Amino acid sequence: MPDVIEFLESRSIQTSGGRGTGTRVFHVTGTTSVRTVHNLLGKAGDNGVEMPNVGDAHPDFPGLRARDFSVSLVAGHNDTWRVDWTYEVISRGFPQYPTTVITELPNEVGYLELSSEIRAEFVLAWRKNGTPSLTYPQNGQVTNPTQDIRGEPVDQAGNPISVQRNIQELTITENVESPAWSTYRSFRFCRNSASFFGAAPGLVLYRGASVRRIGVNVYSVAHSFVEDGDFHLQQSPLIEAPDMTPKLDANKKAASVYWVQPFPVLKDLNQLSANF
Repeated sequence: MPDVIEFLESRSIQTSGGRGTGTRVFHVTGTTSVRTVHNLLGKAGDNGVEMPNVGDAHPDFPGLRARDFSVSLVAGHNDTWRVDWTYEVISRGFPQYPTTVITELPNEVGYLELSSEIRAEFVLAWRKNGTPSLTYPQNGQVTNPTQDIRGEPVDQAGNPISVQRNIQELTITENVESPAWSTYRSFRFCRNSASFFGAAPGLVLYRGASVRRIGVNVYSVAHSFVEDGDFHLQQSPLIEAPDMTPKLDANKKAASVYWVQPFPVLKDLNQLSANF
């Protein structure tokens, strides 16, 4: 193996926009082949000095991880190479060890990223929680479409009102070599049959995926999910002929209200990807 020399004065760190970066510079001597230099990544030279590899921690600031490198011949030499490394922060307060060590970088296959938005929306309803409380079918599967959902009547003479529904939108982005197109299509608009990222069965709906190419044989796939505490169920009142309006009880409220499940298919969403 050729010798590896690090220029210790080249070690630097800096921040820009609150994000930390760092640099290190090495010389590799004793080879005329750039392939030999590349094969040294993550290994020690004959003199015992080790060359970093992608994802390795900075020796002084473990929160910084080696991300990119460049290799070039030193001017006037045919067997001496300069290797410049750049490091990027993966933890807040990067002088400390990160709680989770990331082994893949954002442009590498296997990289996984999660983002979430917790919010509320308003839906039309004839009943809301009360005494007796709303009765949800198990896992949101409607097996008896004529069973009253119970709950507190809130409609006005059969006209629904807007009630709050709490939802959470989740996006899981992964990098893969080859998108599983048929799998994404077959899982579209299915709800989870098993626990998924801590959510009980039936609560999470898979909306689909957005795929884009980010490198040679590297694709970024953004999976979109929605968690709904009401199992994505919709309310439907009993309709009375001939006017086809909600049938009213003695209190001028909808006499009966039923659940409708727009997304009846359940699948194990953990099978969407081996990275989940």
